[in-house]
Amino acid sequence: MGKEQTLQGLKQKQDALKKQHEQLFEQMDQSLHEYLFRQREDSFEHATYSQEMATVQPVKDGDIKAVARIIKNHKSFNLPSLSSSPLQSRKFLFVADITMVCRFCIEGGMPSSESYGLSDLYIRETDQCKTEEDVEELYGKMMMDYAKRMQVYRQKENDLSPKVLLAINYIENHLHERIKVADIAEDLEMNTAYLSTLFAKETGRSVSDYIRDRKHQVAKHLLTYEEYSCTDIAEYLGYSGESHFSALFAAREGVAPTEYRKREYRKHFETVTGGER
Repeated sequence: MGKEQTLQGLKQKQDALKKQHEQLFEQMDQSLHEYLFRQREDSFEHATYSQEMATVQPVKDGDIKAVARIIKNHKSFNLPSLSSSPLQSRKFLFVADITMVCRFCIEGGMPSSESYGLSDLYIRETDQCKTEEDVEELYGKMMMDYAKRMQVYRQKENDLSPKVLLAINYIENHLHERIKVADIAEDLEMNTAYLSTLFAKETGRSVSDYIRDRKHQVAKHLLTYEEYSCTDIAEYLGYSGESHFSALFAAREGVAPTEYRKREYRKHFETVTGGER
């Protein structure tokens, strides 16, 4: 008897949950019909898939002139309302736009770490936008930034083979690890010696030199714009330790990482204050 009551109680709960889901679906369906009705009343139509592609494709292609025209005409676009607040609506639309641009540029050859990183930074910048005009200005900045970067990658594509481009993409996605040429070759299903020869021939640098250069560039960025300690940076970039990182950094820059940070901070401080003391 107890087992039957348990099963009956479980079935009642399942039926109640099913009914709740059906009610939620009906409510959303009703809201959708009302929303579409208002759009028809306002003579509003969403952009078609082909129209959206016509906006994103020039960015992916690195077509600066076409992107400049899109930015110029963007203000006249009939945009949907995604919030009762016009400013918030524009921010939502910006996120939708950059999400699409970000993924198309990855497809076009931009390293995913770079594309996603740009997307995150631009979305964070929307927090600083106080007006719809601010968001519009940020939209133009974002579109042109991605387009110019893609122009560079398109030019590289003309000079670099697919395998070398994949090797570079692997390096970009594993900068926080200790990268070995053999690991890259294994990932690309290539002979290590052949990869090394091909990479050096097409880029003018060995794979190891390229890895060291990229890690050094990232380290400089972290020292200049972030507050990570040298120990954290060394660990993040896959160095064997802080002393190893500091020695390699000083050999390139002529100063220790801590001194480099102080120097760059002074430069930025003087830029912001106009050199005033």
